[in-house]
Amino acid sequence: MMKNTLLFATIGVALAAGPALAQSACPWAGGQYEFKEHGIYGDFTVNADCSQMTWSRLSDEPETSAMVRSKNGWEGSLDKADFELLDDGTHLRITGNGGAMRQTRAKRVN
Repeated sequence: MMKNTLLFATIGVALAAGPALAQSACPWAGGQYEFKEHGIYGDFTVNADCSQMTWSRLSDEPETSAMVRSKNGWEGSLDKADFELLDDGTHLRITGNGGAMRQTRAKRVN
């Protein structure tokens, strides 16, 4: 009986730690980034646990989006586009409201 209790406690701790470990493995965490490629550009910051991104452009007010873990990274939605920050920590995909997707490289500036 004691072994079963210990086994279930261990499994419970592992399951609870899983999402936290996945979030902490985010290479974008706590970063400030900029990119400019083929007519798309912007600056953005990612909070420490990769749950939120704040996007800013020269002509727009900053916009904050919640992010969730996806198959290839962390994704979220902005007013004019959806985005996915890829697992490699340098590339992102931006899909405009019209459906055109572009992949670009972001440079960490902090």
